[in-house]
Amino acid sequence: MKYILILILVIISGCGEKLDREQSMSTADLLANETIQADPSADLFLYNDRVYIRKNKIDNIDQLGDLLGKIQDNYVKDAGFKDLMSTQLPVGTKIYQLKQEESIDQLIVKNSNKLIIYEALPEG
Repeated sequence: MKYILILILVIISGCGEKLDREQSMSTADLLANETIQADPSADLFLYNDRVYIRKNKIDNIDQLGDLLGKIQDNYVKDAGFKDLMSTQLPVGTKIYQLKQEESIDQLIVKNSNKLIIYEALPEG
């Protein structure tokens, strides 16, 4: 009887672990996937669990603030998103905060000596 009880507990605990992995997709990952499904050519990246989408080019280098990071990986269809992953920016592209801005609702990307504003998509 003890062996049957132990066997049932092992089976139940194994099922619970599988559910946790399936539920581990972040809101940003879901939002990025929805955006790609709506527009497969969308130019976006993930930073700090937020999705940023391309808006405008700028010419004023004086707007560059602190370096926040670099693109580390490129998106591959059906592979899922992770922080510092981009759909179109090359690996190594630098991401900056806007100068004198505390918010990170907009970020600047420096790509091939071009400065481009990316704006965070609202969640929900």
